[in-house]
Amino acid sequence: MIGDIPHSALIDPYPFYELLRAQGRVHHLDTPIGLKAWFVPHYEDARPLLSDPRFSKAAHHSDVVKEDGQKAESSFADNMVSTDPPEHTRLRKLVQKAFTRRRIELLRPQVERFTDELLDKMEKAGEVELMEDFSFPLPMMVIGELLGLPPEDLANLREKSIFWFMEEEFTGSPVDVFRARQASIGAYVRDLIERRRGTPGDDLIQGLIEARDGENQLSERELVATVMLLIFAGFLTTVNLITNGMHALVRNPGQQALLAARPDLIGSAVEEFLRYDSSLALIEGHAKEDIEIAGTVIPADALIIVPVHSVNRDPAAFPDPHRLDITRNPNPHLAFSHGVHHCLGAPLARLEAQVAITALLRRFPNMTLACDPAEVRWHRDFFQRSLHALPLRLNP
Repeated sequence: MIGDIPHSALIDPYPFYELLRAQGRVHHLDTPIGLKAWFVPHYEDARPLLSDPRFSKAAHHSDVVKEDGQKAESSFADNMVSTDPPEHTRLRKLVQKAFTRRRIELLRPQVERFTDELLDKMEKAGEVELMEDFSFPLPMMVIGELLGLPPEDLANLREKSIFWFMEEEFTGSPVDVFRARQASIGAYVRDLIERRRGTPGDDLIQGLIEARDGENQLSERELVATVMLLIFAGFLTTVNLITNGMHALVRNPGQQALLAARPDLIGSAVEEFLRYDSSLALIEGHAKEDIEIAGTVIPADALIIVPVHSVNRDPAAFPDPHRLDITRNPNPHLAFSHGVHHCLGAPLARLEAQVAITALLRRFPNMTLACDPAEVRWHRDFFQRSLHALPLRLNP
């Protein structure tokens, strides 16, 4: 056991959360990050909670008290995800200026070109490891295009980002591991911003730097934290979306055949991948004041966790929730959260996944796992759901 959450739940969360839902509406549990939290595992409670102004996303528990009594600085704490209105509103508006739907849609030709280039290389191999050959490099190239990263930075970005997946490489508490991951990305982003200052360009980072240096509406910490968020939310979560979605498909050949025959279903298919195996494992916040849920009072200042994998497979909201159904409608999943904190990068993630998976099935409609299903391993991670690898046989 890790506190009240078994080791097995970090690898396969669904049996644990099914049991949790059966035992009640709200649970006070020890978490793997060393803090007690109130878990809200039912969809009917979680969705309104995410829109409740008493559920605060401000960086409250992200400051960890060290042995000397001082608080450890988090490079990630000053982005729009970790703030409440009005700060959240201000930061989100600044990012929206450079992260519009039009800018994202203009990326479609580049996404399609990057996808085709990767698939050309894969076609020659016959058997591939999808994360290494496709799921990692595609979002990396896209976020590089969006942020205006120089080509030489992409390898550095890949190295720093892979760091988030390698939990076995670290010793110490989970919080120390999380801080080490943040520090690695934070150092890269600070260096990137210094190199980009004064460099002409029509990209997202340049727009944010101008908001910091010209209008002075972003503090330096907010600038760094926002770029870190865009890298994480715009890159790593999409890696998992593509990989987890393809894993779900090859494990459900009937659904794979249906999508290969009906590429027009790709929109609803991607929504189902987001519900079925969300990259985001949890949404955390804290109670600004007492919050009552189903007769239980969560006290003010308490840490609250909405487990995404629980609410997205709640049978009260999703009939037959453990079945992959690419035609599922409606599909009001919470993979992108809800309310004012609904993910700003959702359109980009959807675009990349739709283009990538459509192209994969067009080229390789009959692809299968290139290993025994039992050999496919998930990372032991409290924050995200990601595979170690996904070996595929493209033309069985």
